[in-house]
Amino acid sequence: MKIKFNGIYQRESKGCPVCGKRSYNTNYAAIKTYILPSGITKTFRLGRVEEVSQMDGEFLLSYQSTDKEGNVHPAFEVVNDG
Repeated sequence: MKIKFNGIYQRESKGCPVCGKRSYNTNYAAIKTYILPSGITKTFRLGRVEEVSQMDGEFLLSYQSTDKEGNVHPAFEVVNDG
């Protein structure tokens, strides 16, 4: 299966060591490493098409991210030849 990485929004939290207050920031990651069900550790880059097994592809297609406005975006999409 061929899939393309669309990037992913990540929520990062930081805390104040004195008062304990948390602050959150949403960042866009163009490079992300995943450990796949097949046991392979693979790094994906924005817009690059990669060949993965059917099992790994279905696992990756389940990933979604939410941007600051609350819109949901798929992290991966299937690329068809032709």
